[in-house]
Order: sequence, then C-alpha cells, then structure tokens
Amino acid sequence: MTMSLKFARLVIPGIVLILGLPGYAGSAADTHRESPEQTVGTLKFLESFPEETSLNLPEFPEAHLVWPSVFNEAEQSINVASFYYSRIGDGKDSSAPAGVIDRLLISGDALKSAAGRGVEVKILGDSKFQKTYPEMLDWFDATDGMESRVIDAGHIWGGVMHAKYFIVDNKTLYVGSQNWDWRAMAQIRELGALITHPVLARQLNEIYKIDWDLAGSEKPGNRTSATAAKTFFQLPHALLETAQGQIVEAVLAASPASDLPADVPWDLPLLVELMDSATETLNLQLLSYNVSDREGNYFADLDNALRRAAARKVKVNILLSNWSKVHYKLHWIQSLAAVRNIEVKFSNIPDHSKGFIPFGRVEHPKFLTVDGKAAWVGTSNWSHNYFYSSRNISLFFDGPGAAQPLERFFFKGWNSPYTETVDPSGQYQPPKRS
Repeated sequence: MTMSLKFARLVIPGIVLILGLPGYAGSAADTHRESPEQTVGTLKFLESFPEETSLNLPEFPEAHLVWPSVFNEAEQSINVASFYYSRIGDGKDSSAPAGVIDRLLISGDALKSAAGRGVEVKILGDSKFQKTYPEMLDWFDATDGMESRVIDAGHIWGGVMHAKYFIVDNKTLYVGSQNWDWRAMAQIRELGALITHPVLARQLNEIYKIDWDLAGSEKPGNRTSATAAKTFFQLPHALLETAQGQIVEAVLAASPASDLPADVPWDLPLLVELMDSATETLNLQLLSYNVSDREGNYFADLDNALRRAAARKVKVNILLSNWSKVHYKLHWIQSLAAVRNIEVKFSNIPDHSKGFIPFGRVEHPKFLTVDGKAAWVGTSNWSHNYFYSSRNISLFFDGPGAAQPLERFFFKGWNSPYTETVDPSGQYQPPKRS
C-alpha cells in the first residue's frame, strides 16, 4: 500500500480528529489513528556544533546548556543511556589542546547534584567502549545514589548499545546523536529531540528497564520481539506542541526487533515506509552510510527506498561526514551519487585553531525529513548492524512543526563552506581521526 503524509488535523479540547485529504492513498481504517491519551506534550530540538564554525542555528538551543537545567529540575529519577562516557583526558584518544573547555562536566555535575538531593540516578553504557573509557562511570559510581551498569550487547544481539538518550521523572525524554562525550558538546555537530510526554517517556523507560536488567543479574522482564509491524498510520501517536504552537504527532520505535516492549515497534519498517511516502523531497543526514558492512552483510532496505524515491522524481539530498570516505563504504555512496535526482555531499569540518582533536570535528546527526511534513530523528547510522544487532532509538514525527525546523538545520550544513559534492568517479581519502 502506497501512502503519503497528507491529512488535516483538527484539535478540540478533549478530542482529536484526523481528516483524510485527497493526497492520502491509504484505507479509511488507516486514518483513524489512536492517540495514547489526550495529553499534549512538548517538543524542542537541541543542537551541538563545533566551535569556530558557522554551523550553529540560533533557533536550536544548545544541548550542553539545556541538559543541566533538565537534570536540576529532576525530583524522582534520571535514567541515562549512552554508547560511551568520556571527559577530557579520560581513556584513550580523549586529549584536548590547551585551552579547550570540557562542556560535558556541567551535566555530569548536575547528575551528581541530583543524586545528592535524593534523586535515583542510573547510568547505562556499552561494555566494549567501557574498556576504552572507564573513568567517567567510575566517577559516577563513587557518588551515593548513583549506579552504573554496562550491557554486553555483543553477546546478546551481536552488536553494541549504541543508543543515546535519557528519561527524567517518567515524563521528560531526550533522544539524539550526542554520546556522553566532551567532544559531543562543542566539537561535533549533533542533533536531538527534547520531549515531555508521559506515554513516550514510559515506553522509553520500558526499553531502559529491559537493557538495565540485561546488564545486571536480574532476569529481564517484559521482553518480546516485534511482531508484524503496523503502518505508521495505524500506530498510536503522541501529540506534542512546539514553542511556536504547532501540533506534531510522534511515535517512538527502536532496534533490534528483539527485546522490545510490546507497544514499541521495530523502527526499520517505519523508516522505509516514511521514505516510500515521499512525493517531493527527502533530506538525509548521517555520520555514515553503508550497504555492505565489514562483516559482509548486504543491507539494501534503505538504499532501495532512496532509489525508489529518486525514480518517482523525488529530490533526494544526502549529507554525510567525511568519515564515510573509507573504501568499503565509498563505492556504495558513489553509486547513489550517480543516480538521477540524488545528490550526495561530504562534510569536512576544519581542525580547531588550538590543535587537532581526536575523533572530533565531524558531523554526527542522524535524521531525515520528507516533503517538509514528516521526519525521523534517531541514533542509528545506516548499515545492517544498527538495525539488526544493536540497540538504537528512533522518533518519527508527523507535522511541519517538526520537519521544517529540521530542514533548516539540514540546509545550514548542506550550504555551508565545509561541504563538497560527491563525484561518482572521484578519488577520496578518509580524514585523520585519531
């Protein structure tokens, strides 16, 4: 079934009506979407950007300023998940040039302060990266009221715990591209969504509970596998309001398909469906893109959806970091760049004036916009393992109130002086990362 994201929304106190428009090609049943409850939450996008660049967008608050204020308001609980945790000087390849400030510390201090006033604080990381960066979790564990665990996602699913998110007081959640890394606060371009909504917070907390139990000695509860996915239009939607007063509908999804709460769908089918709904534009930004990974897994689901969109004369713009210039990814990227209606660019962020920063100065967001009306924001890069064997989180948004700000964020990078258009037959060398 082919569908496009075209429908009208009428909001009356206590009632939400979804009215189909001619552009919608689904069945009548698909338009009767169920809202998780009548609560209207809030939505705000946050950014991080490399110092000394022109990449900041003033309408997007900076994560390193907002995170501490959210933690300072916590009254009961804070649950944090991240691929890894690193302050300046922690572990391998985490040094900084003299004079560069660690803008993650204020968030770490805010967590410790919350624990000091009786808030239960839990920190979850990935076991593989914990071997590289053990110091920050040890720092947290030394504080009364804070507990950390690491999950061996490689043993459980074959991948990593790659998600980056937090939940505060079972009502506020943040999902984005920022790891708990000092570089992610001011030396890497990042993007995330800060939301208040009790149902979305509950769903994300249920994922957290599964992974927390898997990382500990408890027998995990509420584990299931994603069944045949409902379409985006059949899933319950949470209503969110932006600062400009626009109503946006949202769905939380995740990977892998196993070990998900019963009411959280697998995100990959929804992502394909979202792209298949495009009629005019697709704007995609990622750290990396690959159809065949180093393990030899062939993964064409998303690649085929991009090519189908281009064949429908949808204008497809793809912005990737220059970390994707490695040989096993490059030929796939160049084959996309050769397709009519698809343009691909690499982003090359210059070094900091004070010196080289290992694993910094890069574009790291993961998001997609469709026709200026719908969007995806997640924690996954686009290759097989992120959707099949690693923990990642996705947010799907329906409404210009989400898609249009994200488009402005996209074109801020797309039109910046740091990008180069990918030549299908060009020669490229990956940048120095460490």
